[in-house]
Amino acid sequence: MPDRLPLFIVTGFLGSGKTTLVQRFLREPEGQGTGVVVNEFGEAGLDHRLMVHAAENVELIGNGCMCCARRADVGRALYDLVRMSRQDGQSRFTRAIIETSGLADPSPIVGTIARDPWLRQHVELVSVIAVIDAVAGLRNLRDFDEARRQVAIADALVVTKTDLRAAHPTRDITAAATAIAPDLVLHDAQDPDFSLARLFDRTAGESASRGGTPFTATEVPQHDQDVGSFTLALPERIDWPAFTLWLSALLHRHGDRILRVKGLVRTSAGANPVVIHGVQHSMHPPVHLTGEDAGQPSFLVFITRGLTRDPIAQSLTRFLHLAEAHSRVHVSEPA
Repeated sequence: MPDRLPLFIVTGFLGSGKTTLVQRFLREPEGQGTGVVVNEFGEAGLDHRLMVHAAENVELIGNGCMCCARRADVGRALYDLVRMSRQDGQSRFTRAIIETSGLADPSPIVGTIARDPWLRQHVELVSVIAVIDAVAGLRNLRDFDEARRQVAIADALVVTKTDLRAAHPTRDITAAATAIAPDLVLHDAQDPDFSLARLFDRTAGESASRGGTPFTATEVPQHDQDVGSFTLALPERIDWPAFTLWLSALLHRHGDRILRVKGLVRTSAGANPVVIHGVQHSMHPPVHLTGEDAGQPSFLVFITRGLTRDPIAQSLTRFLHLAEAHSRVHVSEPA
């Protein structure tokens, strides 16, 4: 049925670059008219705030993993996108994208669409796109079932961060991925010929029809029981140098157990909030937001393995108190 809404599922492990990839596409002319569903694992959603070029088209499914208890929310979000796309008899959207959480198995999402007669009539699943980064991707494929499931279900694989010094050779990444899914269509996000318009084109999935492929949609994936998520509230304004020093020390000490950290931070140096995000030992450059609600509180979201909230919260509190005391002493010193 040609009038169905083309749907792309973008999956990939924590910090692989899914949001960056979708952002890049939304900024391109071909990305206009795209509806987006963002799923985040944790108590506070953040990635959807970065979709500034399609804010009115973004649905957020937060505080859960789409492949588990909140699977019904996928159907509701897709219903909403389809209805929005047909608003007032006009076709608002040319496609829809679901960006899964970094811990999601996308196969139950595919199963949700396959089992729902209304969604089958109105949504065309074009392609499942797995994103893997060249720095941590090999380790993630080795250590995490979720990362392997994401690759196994994909039609296309996009390798990111191949330009970084710590990146593994692309051939090693693709060899590990094709050992799991031999028929993957491979892309290097840094290749000059890489085209997001082709990746998200309706014809991209024609050679990867899913036909009668059985999906384990009734099974709930068992995530690593040591993996958990928690949110820390931050002071209204925070000393940026002290905060970055604390975060650097934390990642140096526990980077292997901090799978992902992200947050919205208001600093004493400026009015606009700063979005930070890091993966294990690596931090990405901060993103300065504009036009955000001045009342939005600052917070940090951690996804960890074998680390709990209290020690990290206590560490941050002690460090900020020490930084504040040092600042008061410094100010009171005679000139």
